[in-house]
Amino acid sequence: MNRAERALRGIAEDLDEIGAAPWTLVGGLAVSARSEPRFTRDVDVAVAVESDREAERLSFLLAQRGYRILASVEQEAQQRLATIRLACPGSGPRGVVLDLLFASSGIEQEVVSQADSLELLPGLVVPVATRAHLLALKVLAHDEDRPQDAADIRSLLERCGEEELEQARLALELVERRGFHRGKDLQGDFARAVARRTRR
Repeated sequence: MNRAERALRGIAEDLDEIGAAPWTLVGGLAVSARSEPRFTRDVDVAVAVESDREAERLSFLLAQRGYRILASVEQEAQQRLATIRLACPGSGPRGVVLDLLFASSGIEQEVVSQADSLELLPGLVVPVATRAHLLALKVLAHDEDRPQDAADIRSLLERCGEEELEQARLALELVERRGFHRGKDLQGDFARAVARRTRR
């Protein structure tokens, strides 16, 4: 069990006890659960909130439990609080980081509502985003300077059936329609990733 997995147990307990908003696991730990296990020192959580006020309230309640707010990111196109990054309680400078995604992709509500509960560790059942949503989020987040993004996309694509690919495409369409695409050609990026998988 790595540090992120150990931290996840405490994070899940805190989020459930606070009960401020529904949430689901995304990011590296979710990709590990849905495809190929891999190392990560971050815990990424999508949170379904109706407003920035709700997002700020959850962050404040976590701070009262020992989390330290490290940074916040605005979604400039939509004037929303996209992400808040927190250091987990008791973690040092290289400790586990918790990223709360409130309006990073514009589909947080769908990601949370369609998640499945999985037992990631003995006795720890948490909501985990679907493979299709993880693929869509990875295509949105993909950065050429982060090789792990491309590796995650390949790993997810290898395990996606045709129905999941269509669900991912529709999710990306929704991201674009809501204006959260960050200037990227998400449909084109997705089509190219699928084509590369087909050629392998």
